[in-house]
Amino acid sequence: MKFKLFILTLSLTLFTGQPLFAFGLSSGRSVGMAGAYTQIARGVESVFWNPANLGFSKGSEKSLLLFSLSINAYNNSFNLKQYNQYNGKFLTSEDKQTILNSIPEEGFNLSLNGDVSALGICWGNFAFTVSGRGTSDLLLPKDPIHVLFFGNEINDTILFSESDGEAFASVDIGLSYGRSIWKKEGKEILCGINARYIRGLAYQKVKEAEGEVFALETGVTGEGDFALQSAEGGKGYGLDFGLALKYRENWTFGLSFINLINQIKWYEKVEKRGYQVQIDSLLAENFDVDSLVTEHSYTEEIDPFITHMPTLIHLGVAYQGRRSLLAFDLKQGFKKGMGVSKKLRVSFGAEYGLLSWLDVRGGISIGGNEGITVANGLGFNLGVYHLDVGIAVQKGLWPTRSKGVSLAISNGFRF
Repeated sequence: MKFKLFILTLSLTLFTGQPLFAFGLSSGRSVGMAGAYTQIARGVESVFWNPANLGFSKGSEKSLLLFSLSINAYNNSFNLKQYNQYNGKFLTSEDKQTILNSIPEEGFNLSLNGDVSALGICWGNFAFTVSGRGTSDLLLPKDPIHVLFFGNEINDTILFSESDGEAFASVDIGLSYGRSIWKKEGKEILCGINARYIRGLAYQKVKEAEGEVFALETGVTGEGDFALQSAEGGKGYGLDFGLALKYRENWTFGLSFINLINQIKWYEKVEKRGYQVQIDSLLAENFDVDSLVTEHSYTEEIDPFITHMPTLIHLGVAYQGRRSLLAFDLKQGFKKGMGVSKKLRVSFGAEYGLLSWLDVRGGISIGGNEGITVANGLGFNLGVYHLDVGIAVQKGLWPTRSKGVSLAISNGFRF
């Protein structure tokens, strides 16, 4: 017996509602160097990577970030070649099994991240920034996907308890400062801080996902209980801290803690939306949904709640040559959260000044949620104006074999 429509409905119920666009903290230059950027970031970009780098600026130096936009999407199951191969095709049993085998046992995971910075001003050791950020993660269990492809057999049990999803979006207004605190014989130690006011725009999280469907000889029976917590506004704060060491003229080392202290209190249109369903002896020859499938949905106001982003640690090393630049980064979250992994991520990036107005970049990173990432990019230095573009493919060494992509563009002025 096949009961695919019901399975699909339950699956999609978990993730319907107000859509959210996710944000991250990247630029055209950082994406082009595979995220090896902790000790390369200068001026306005220091705010997002290591605020201590603001201490490298001279008092007369000024920079203006006009805009920066990046988009990052990846999943844990399918690459572009598979999509092109099966999209629009009549799927045979072998095709379906191949697709199903691509999904790990924990289920299908889809993550979206990105960043948009609308304004950034750096004057000497101070910086002021306005940026949008956030993230979203979706996890769909493997059982419902199997049923969609092959249907269910007698005495099958389909579970939904592993379903999960979370997303948020916010606007940050930051004020940052970095300065030298010790200097001697070609060595220098700097520290910096970035204080942020956070305006929460929207938040959603699957709070409850419990359900089972049984295929018996007497018919399909089952029940499910799903709940989604949401809010459409909140306020909070964040604090980032960084240290940097300059060794001679060529080497810099840095350590930063992003989201060292942070919270958002959600209090506008705070709701819990629930969906409950119960099936009793539903048969193909007696497909009376109205009498045998009982549905109940509700929306209720709930108390304001507080969310926290996990602290993310960056450790970076950079070497500046006459025309070349090399960088090495380690990144890890203190705990797992939206856009943050507890898995260590190692990045290596390089930049070379091919012409006085053109920089070429490349990089590779391993670990974290994204796996192997290969990146490249270009930088155009047109007097005081600069334009940077970058692209990176994730979980694969070739675009058609990858399971994710990052695209970024940024521009501004340096005086």
